[in-house]
Amino acid sequence: MDLRNPKLKKRHWEEIEKTLNHTFDNEVKPPSKHLLSELLELNVQVHQEALQLISTAATAEGALVDLYAVKVTAVWKDMDFIVNPYKEQRDSYILGSVEDIQQALDESLVQLNTILGSRYCKPIREEVMKSQKKLMLLSDTLDEWLQCQKKWMYLETIFGAPDIQRQLPKEAALFTKVDKSWKEIMIATNNYPAAIVAGCAKGRKELFESHNESLDYIQKNLEAYLETKRQAFARFYFLSDDELLEILAQTRDPRAVQPHLRKCFDCIQKLQFGEGTSIDIYAMESPEG
Repeated sequence: MDLRNPKLKKRHWEEIEKTLNHTFDNEVKPPSKHLLSELLELNVQVHQEALQLISTAATAEGALVDLYAVKVTAVWKDMDFIVNPYKEQRDSYILGSVEDIQQALDESLVQLNTILGSRYCKPIREEVMKSQKKLMLLSDTLDEWLQCQKKWMYLETIFGAPDIQRQLPKEAALFTKVDKSWKEIMIATNNYPAAIVAGCAKGRKELFESHNESLDYIQKNLEAYLETKRQAFARFYFLSDDELLEILAQTRDPRAVQPHLRKCFDCIQKLQFGEGTSIDIYAMESPEG
């Protein structure tokens, strides 16, 4: 039974030959046809325990190879990023849900640790460690990627306004640089969404780290800019950053303040402007009219 184990590979038959001190005629391992009488002449029964250990190791190694093939290799062969168009803009994309990818990452890394923890993983240890390193890189890259996407989506709306670009030219120029790189990465990902390829592209993790630093710098300067506006007109402290930015992004349109008056002033519902595009204010109306 031990010698008929289908999991016995060439390396195991070489161990068997060494144990029996006999080289089988067949060049191909495992040998295809041998009679029981031939094996008895080699006194295989004397080496029963040693042969059993070799066969047990072959079975355990085979189980690990199958586990690696089914739970890791096959999973990532067909795992793609979901890429969605962004705001109907031409050649502009964002990542969709990555829940399946993150779940697959967690499960695969657990399986790889299980394989590496077995004393029978020696034949595939190098390949398994290579896969583990690749999946850990994918995990780290994805973390940076999602952070970058969140910051980019927030700032893209803000720096899309010409007024903000004029008021923060240095930050706008830096954002444009990040924006160009982001769109190039997402176009490439849309064209070839294989997660293991896109997530492990050379230098991609470091590029996202750099972009996140740039976006953090822009965000910090943007907050400082909003603070100067609040210091100049204290009632802006009643508005959130997004609400204040909505006003500042439309500085040429005084009517943009209308939706925010109730937060700035206790008893002003809206202002009455002059006819057409006039910016003259004729009255203040309370919530009671």
